Amino acid sequence: MKDMFYLLNISVSGIKCIKEEVRLDFYKKTVDRNFDPERYRVKAIYGENGAGKSALVTAVKIFQDLIYNENYLNESKTQEFLDEIINKSSNVFQFKMEFLADRNDNEKIICQYTLQIGKGKNGLYEIQYEDLKWKNGNYANNKYRSVFEAVNGELVFAACTEKEAGWVEKKTINLLSTHSFIYLYLKELTQNMSFSESHDSNIFIYVLACLVLALYLKVYLAEEDQHELFFLRRRLKESQLDQQTLIEGFLGRGNNLSLAMGVNEKFVEKDNFDKYREKVGHLTRFIKIFKPDLMSIDIDAKEDGERYVCDLNLNYGNYVINKEFESTGIKKLIGLFDCFAAASQGSIVFIDEMDANLNDVYLCKLIEYFMYYGKGQLCFTTHNIGPMSALKENKNSIDFLSSDNHLIPWTSRGNATPENCYRNGMIEDLPFNVEASDFVGIFGE
Repeated sequence: MKDMFYLLNISVSGIKCIKEEVRLDFYKKTVDRNFDPERYRVKAIYGENGAGKSALVTAVKIFQDLIYNENYLNESKTQEFLDEIINKSSNVFQFKMEFLADRNDNEKIICQYTLQIGKGKNGLYEIQYEDLKWKNGNYANNKYRSVFEAVNGELVFAACTEKEAGWVEKKTINLLSTHSFIYLYLKELTQNMSFSESHDSNIFIYVLACLVLALYLKVYLAEEDQHELFFLRRRLKESQLDQQTLIEGFLGRGNNLSLAMGVNEKFVEKDNFDKYREKVGHLTRFIKIFKPDLMSIDIDAKEDGERYVCDLNLNYGNYVINKEFESTGIKKLIGLFDCFAAASQGSIVFIDEMDANLNDVYLCKLIEYFMYYGKGQLCFTTHNIGPMSALKENKNSIDFLSSDNHLIPWTSRGNATPENCYRNGMIEDLPFNVEASDFVGIFGE
């Protein structure tokens, strides 16, 4: 298997309009020794406006932020955000996922991670439940084994040695309601040598796998900083652990991924500027596909201590225009470039409303590229039915989300096409029974 990580499924509930659990499957039910994700790399999520498509992508971002941002739940902006985003009926957000990780020796492990966030007695959102389990492959009679479990801020179980248990309890006490155990464990591991020398590799490998998966995720909702990813990744790689070879095994391939720095970064460290310039060169080639008259994309770099403040200008020969004043379509392509590069190179990418401001023809060709040549996973929400004609050839590539949170995966229906079924209201719980005459009188005519 060439994939270091593969997301098998996610289950989400208690966010925005999604009250009951919605599960997205990216692969078939059984993962065996013949695991082959080549026809399971792309997924499009369709549905009515307000059905909860964006909520699914947002749920992934919450998981990622909690794992690598130490102060996520302690920040007032996070509390305000959760107060708006968590479903008002359930008042509890739950995120669950299963993923496959492949170690250097080609040993496949499957991990299941569960997170639950709700309001505590102090009226603030906190972690009510978090656990991690693992098993070797998804074979018959192969049950999950627990790595750790935390309930209401207390560590109920951790699969570590007796010697390590003292450190674990000491370093996580009174913190598990606001911090992920995964973050706390690996933070201590990278900072305390006596702790790292005594830890048990069983718990370490699975906790590390879950954290690295969070690093491999890239979520597009709006412009966002990714500096936390860079510094956490660097801290792990620079730590002097006796499992350094294992860390290199998990993180080594990530050297080629667009995890730490992309073309949309505003601030670039001087040591990384050459790499940044190289990526802008790739961006130039990308945009020239859509704008053949583009001569170059020039970097306006201003010194600011040990870094540069960077801005991009598109040079068309006769005129130069800052990227902020480009057409909305070109700005969207620039904004998505880092996500596309990550999905091409092996990351797991979620994009909300990928079709917004993009030409239908370009959109379909991009999706076909990821189907045939991409090395990672791409999951996106869209209203554009154009990609259906290409995606229907792949399995688990089209899901329909109804307004009552019922997920309907597309399956072959004889000669019927998904686009015709969707357009004509033939998808279960998605009756687009709107006629032109329904709008008569609405606009005051």
